[in-house]
Amino acid sequence: MSLERLLKFSEVVGKLKVTKRSGWVSQVGVTEPESVADHSFRCAILAMCIGDLTNAGTEKLIRMLLLHDIQEALTGDYNSYAKKEIGISKVKSKERTAVKYILSLLPAELKRQYFQIWEEFEDRRTREATLAHDIDKIEMVMQALEYEKEGYDSDKLEAFWTTVEKEIKTLVARDLFKLLRDKRMANK
Repeated sequence: MSLERLLKFSEVVGKLKVTKRSGWVSQVGVTEPESVADHSFRCAILAMCIGDLTNAGTEKLIRMLLLHDIQEALTGDYNSYAKKEIGISKVKSKERTAVKYILSLLPAELKRQYFQIWEEFEDRRTREATLAHDIDKIEMVMQALEYEKEGYDSDKLEAFWTTVEKEIKTLVARDLFKLLRDKRMANK
């Protein structure tokens, strides 16, 4: 592998460190929101712990959650309203194109392997993909709780909680959600 290509790949994905999670800004008014890299890092840490605790495919979960938003290095972070306005299929197409470009910077075998993992996450057909999606959502409400503790409007943050509660599928995610919701109620 060309080390130049590895550096280029790292430069591109490094943009995630400064790509802000847009929903916090547009829906809540957070002035210094987390970056996509911040979100992905905590997702990967949760994946490591939850994977080990539940005997799920821990390595696959971690890889999935490190890759799940990689396209946002090129596309930016679309919040749910922007996705609807642009059109879900158009956004998905842009994301797929971005992922393919980013991964094309890697050797063919890694490109193929990482793209399969990214697609698996997108398709949500496996146990790991379902759990990874739930971890992604749980991390989001963890962040919402942190913003609420910082003084951001709980009414504006409520939409995040409502969405996550409807979307999570796994028992461990439901249990984590309940714990987080209880912490939220204790803070009010």
